[in-house]
Formats: sequence, structure tokens, C-alpha cells
Amino acid sequence: MTAEKQAPVGIEAKHVTEVFNGKNVLNDLNFSVQPKEIFVLMGPSGTGKSVLLRLIAGLDEATSGSICINGTSLKEVKRKNKYVLGLVFQAGALFNSLSIFDNLALYFREHRLCSEKEITKRTERMLEMLNLKGIENQIPSSLSGGMKKRVALARGLLMEPDVLLFDEPTSELDLLTASSIIELIGSVNRRLGITTVIASHDILLAKSIGHHIGVLQNGTLEEIYTPETLLHSDNAFIKNFLNPTINLDHPQFPSFLL
Repeated sequence: MTAEKQAPVGIEAKHVTEVFNGKNVLNDLNFSVQPKEIFVLMGPSGTGKSVLLRLIAGLDEATSGSICINGTSLKEVKRKNKYVLGLVFQAGALFNSLSIFDNLALYFREHRLCSEKEITKRTERMLEMLNLKGIENQIPSSLSGGMKKRVALARGLLMEPDVLLFDEPTSELDLLTASSIIELIGSVNRRLGITTVIASHDILLAKSIGHHIGVLQNGTLEEIYTPETLLHSDNAFIKNFLNPTINLDHPQFPSFLL
């Protein structure tokens, strides 16, 4: 179906800036993601995590700066189809008009990559790998949030990506279901060695499976952490982000109560 699998790839961002309506959403970002690692992008809502993820995925183009995969710019990657980037959307982006099987098979059929026999073989193998056997004839709307996340991951993996990108993979899930998704992503990374970038506000995810963590603050990325250095950081913003203070006598938004 595809050419021989390439060695794990790395990602490098240099001076990446993104401007919307005259406002800098991302400011001169510089960081690298090592081959086979899980890199977690964290930060409060509205700090540009999903924007940066879309830039890495090649869905949008940065106002300035560059993002390269193994030294090749994303423009060249897209033009030459040199690498495959799989993006697992926050809401799953599954089609309710299609069965789970047809959702998973869609990529192969649209790109005419292999025969129906091979599609069935690959899809059934992925369903089994992610413990999804038996749901192939259901539609997405009949599944729980956790099951939809797993199906979305299965679809991403079927693309045989060189880079796997996740946008808030544990959002809208209870703690137990979220922990199972975290384990699944970590296990897939350990087993397949796919370079992975995750945009998330989930501290449990970051400290459990992240190799390196970048925390966005007002569109900037001041420092790259390991789970250990993140949890022991003396940075006031990081400390408040990880352990916010709840004070009813002095609330953060007093005007709301007026």
C-alpha cells in the first residue's frame, strides 16, 4: 500500500509567529520535537495551543518563521507528499452518516490506496489493536465520548503517520475514561515510536506520558520542561497554572459579581 516506512522524524520550529487581525497570537516560537517522543503543548485556554497544532499539521501557514520535518519545510513536505501527518481532532470529526468501519476505511478509499480486501484486513486489525472489535457496524453518535476518541485515534493510525497530532484528546471525558485514553496514547507511542505532539490542558496527561512539555503564555514559549522540572518549577505563572488558588473572598473576576 505504502512505501517502506521511514525512520522516526523530528520537528523543528524556528521564529514562528502567527498574527490574526493585527494581534500576535504566537510570538517568535522556537522549539524542537525529537524523533519518537511525545511533546505536550500546554497553557490556559486561548493561548494558541490549537493554532500552533494546526500550523504543525500544515492546515494553516504561519505569518512568519518556519516549521520543518527532518529539515524539510512543511511547504515541501506537502508538495512532495514526503511525510504523512495524522491529526486527531478534539471532537473526533467522525461522520455520523457512516458506520465505524466506513469511517476508518474512508482514507484508503478516497486515495485509492488498496483493494477492498486489504482495507478490510487493515481496518479489522486496527479495531482489534485498540480493543474496538464489535462496534464496526455502529454509527459514531451511538458511542460514548471515550469510544469516539479511540475510533478517531484508530483512523489516525491507519494513515501510518510519521507524525501524530492530538488536539485536547481528554477533553469532555471523566477522569477514569481520560486516564484510559492517556494510557492508550502512551502505549501506541511506545509500541510504534510515532513522533507525537499533543495540545492539552491536562496535567495528568503531561506528567504521565509527556517526554517534554512546552507551556504557552500569551503566545510565547519561554522554556521547555520535562515532567519533573515542570512540577518543581519556581515560575509564578507555571505554579499558578498547575495549582490555581480558589479564593471566594478575593475572586479572580470580581466584576462578574457586581
